[in-house]
Amino acid sequence: MSWMNAYVRGLLIFVYFVIATVIIPNFVVRLDSVARSSSIVQDLAVLTTWGAGFVAGLYLLRRFQRKGVI
Repeated sequence: MSWMNAYVRGLLIFVYFVIATVIIPNFVVRLDSVARSSSIVQDLAVLTTWGAGFVAGLYLLRRFQRKGVI
């Protein structure tokens, strides 16, 4: 694997985790139905969204590693 290829793959992994753990939970907390809810419901919605994105990212990293993609 060339250095450029490794940099691109690393950048894609970084972008995925930023989108999955920062941008999407931020979008969810700003939805009208969530924004009008109590703080406990907001926290649970964001935590669930963040956790799903994080766990999915770890799972995909492991799958791609086993297949030799990364």
